[in-house]
Amino acid sequence: MNRSLIAIGCALFLGCASTPKPAATKGTEATETPASASGPGQPEFLSPAEIVKRLEASKVSYRVEGKDSPPGGWAEPLWPQRVKVVEFPRVVVERGERVIREWPEHAGARKLLDEAEPHFQARRYDEAGKLYARATEVCPDCYMAWNFRGDAAYFAGDVPTALEHYRKASALNPDDHRSWFFQGNALAKLGRFDEALDAWAWCLVLSPRYPVIRQFFRNNSQLGLIIREDSIVPRGYAERAGEDISIQFDPNHDPAWFAFANCKALWLGEPSHRQEMTGSTEEHFSSVEELECLGSALVVHEGMKEQGKAEASDPTLDRLYAVAQDGMLLEAVLFEVGSRVHPQISLTLEDATRQRLKAYVLKHVLVPVGGITL
Repeated sequence: MNRSLIAIGCALFLGCASTPKPAATKGTEATETPASASGPGQPEFLSPAEIVKRLEASKVSYRVEGKDSPPGGWAEPLWPQRVKVVEFPRVVVERGERVIREWPEHAGARKLLDEAEPHFQARRYDEAGKLYARATEVCPDCYMAWNFRGDAAYFAGDVPTALEHYRKASALNPDDHRSWFFQGNALAKLGRFDEALDAWAWCLVLSPRYPVIRQFFRNNSQLGLIIREDSIVPRGYAERAGEDISIQFDPNHDPAWFAFANCKALWLGEPSHRQEMTGSTEEHFSSVEELECLGSALVVHEGMKEQGKAEASDPTLDRLYAVAQDGMLLEAVLFEVGSRVHPQISLTLEDATRQRLKAYVLKHVLVPVGGITL
């Protein structure tokens, strides 16, 4: 291990002083399905200095490398998608947990929807609408048929009827983000912007990385709303390199990401720490890990700003610090990180957690142009 580099990093970035511990936060863990929030006995997070001490005392060999990060940071290698998307999700409770299953298909309705598609594509909305209506008659519970019926009405200019159909779809299956997106568009068309904002927020809660809604706001600037880009853009990284652990950070970015990389290395190289924090040595996405590592970066980031060392200050960390000040760092982790690993992670969460995610979206994600609050 090149311990001198870690010591130099401590001297430059932390002053080698002990920094206050962030308060322990209850987190949600996920493999294929997130587990319940951690209990009140969750150990406190380590400070950046304490993390360095553990790395120095370890028998594991850690190598520190300065390296240019990819344009979007190291998010993809840190948090690769591990759970496949269910196209038409149905959330059910099994053994006390919410799990995602496929919505059952109705052969008769499917035949009518396929028959209607050429008419819809040719903008023969009345003809398509008749077939969609028949589909909802043969299968009243086929929520996507109600969405398609709503689309036919919407593009035919009958927006109030379209809204009725979209709401029927959401009532049948409140866990499909598309129904909420369509509702928001119809409500906006009717001038009911507060209700539209609420529907769009639910769409993002259910599918944080849904590309269609993101493109929608890029193409409709007249609405005065934007979906902000990620505030978690990691410029630090850790990975196994043979029997060693490589700690990588981008020297062209905020040095706080070095603290983040140190923390990631600790979780990777010291199974005992993972056991201590989560009760298991299994390596999978854990909000506890992300909260500790991002908290470590924020401690260093704010400490450097207080010392007037803000030349390389990362604006994404400024945004993330504001999120943390609002008590929404867990929501940011679930929205930005958890949804990378499990794109439908929010479908498995408790209602109260979904409500907090919605509040986060409305405060820090779907915001007026030029502002961060409504």
